Order: sequence, then structure tokens, then C-alpha cells
Amino acid sequence: KQWYQRRVRGILYYIYIKNTSDAMKLIAELSPEESANEDVQFGVAVFNAWSSRNYQRFFKLYLTAPKMAGYLMDSYVQRERHATLQTMVKAYKPSVSVAKVSHTLGYPDTETAMVYLNEMKVTFTNAARTAIDCKKTMIET
Repeated sequence: KQWYQRRVRGILYYIYIKNTSDAMKLIAELSPEESANEDVQFGVAVFNAWSSRNYQRFFKLYLTAPKMAGYLMDSYVQRERHATLQTMVKAYKPSVSVAKVSHTLGYPDTETAMVYLNEMKVTFTNAARTAIDCKKTMIET
């Protein structure tokens, strides 16, 4: 049972250090028995979502992480949220709804997402702050 946990931690750690090649090598070396393990499947699914830039899937997996995987992912989720927000601001011109951003970034509600968006100093399209003005918003790298 411990080797399953080591495999999952290894995959999640490689995401943390952005080491795609070693993560793919570790996944390729999984035995059929290891691959059948639910926790290992979770780690592989997270890696696949992360490496393919499937942000919505990545954050959905984060919200449903089994056992201690969510705590391991905590160390890089904000980094990935930042990258996702940068991509969304570029892709959704002229504007994108706060509700869509909140859902995509895996926040439980828009109020929690608003705290993050205010920290990022996004520009909103209206006084009700329901949409982000993608033309005026600059997300620093």
C-alpha cells in the first residue's frame, strides 16, 4: 500500500517542480497492478489534466482529491490558478464573467473567487463586478 502512496506523491511532486519528463517516465513504469490502484489513477489524471492545460479538469480533480492528495496539491494550486487566469484574460476578450472564472479556477463560490481576483487587481466591466474587463486587465507573470 505504501508504494501506491509513493507513486502518487511522486507524480504530484513532479507537477510541483514542473518536471514533465520524469513524471511521464514514472507513469510509463507503472505496473498493471499499480495502474489499477484508485489513488495512482488519480495522480495520473491530475498529471494528464495539468500537462494538457485542461484547467477545468485540473481544478475539479483538486476539489475531489482523495486522502492527502489535496494537501500535496495545495503547494502549487495558486500557481496554476494564476496561469489559468492569465490564459483566460487573453482568450476571453473583451470580457469574461466572474462566475465562469470562479468555476474554472475551482473556487467553491464567487465570493471566494472575488478575494483572489481583487488580489490580482483585475478590472471589472461594471460596478456590480460581475465580469472582468479582459482588455484592461493585466496579469503579471
